[in-house]
Amino acid sequence: MHVPGWLEVWWRHTPYAPLVLAVTAVAVVVLARPVGRRLRLPALGVAAWVAALGLVVALTLTPREPQRSGERVCALDSWTPLDLHNVLALDQRAANVLLLVPLALLAALPRDARTRRALLGLVVALPFVVEAVQYAVPRISRICDSNDLVDNLVGVAVGAAVGTAVRLVASLAHRRRRGGKGRPRRASQDTRRGTSRTPRGVRR
Repeated sequence: MHVPGWLEVWWRHTPYAPLVLAVTAVAVVVLARPVGRRLRLPALGVAAWVAALGLVVALTLTPREPQRSGERVCALDSWTPLDLHNVLALDQRAANVLLLVPLALLAALPRDARTRRALLGLVVALPFVVEAVQYAVPRISRICDSNDLVDNLVGVAVGAAVGTAVRLVASLAHRRRRGGKGRPRRASQDTRRGTSRTPRGVRR
């Protein structure tokens, strides 16, 4: 089985990522139910969102090896979106897009508009925060890159679009189920009312 080069590099040169993922697993167990109750969200959805956020942090903000000098670097010379070749090759740019898709998808699912806007706002801000931290903290050996920002925002847009479509379809199906259950009930009530009524002039 062919392993993409970026995945092999990540596995060899990001030694602290497994630790962050382990902490994320603990956070999922501890936070899923109480946060879900507070925000009136399913615990499973909260768990998935925290897990997706932990994955982003593990892959983008943990120190890499070998350590480079303390010089701040930010490559802002290219703002081009990825093309079909990147997608088919599943290279690092495609991975940067896919990294934010689950988080944005989950953020677009809640029915409550206020919660949904807050989560989507956090997801949109996250790529900017990541690039800013990579620039401000050179000791983690990450390089601020405008193409990474573009790819992450594309992933946010794709995930939000898919999540919105899923939420709308689920809402429509829910309404149809409620409507299908409600009509027979109203009909039966009308039937009961009709049979219970006695026409005027007719003695029982």
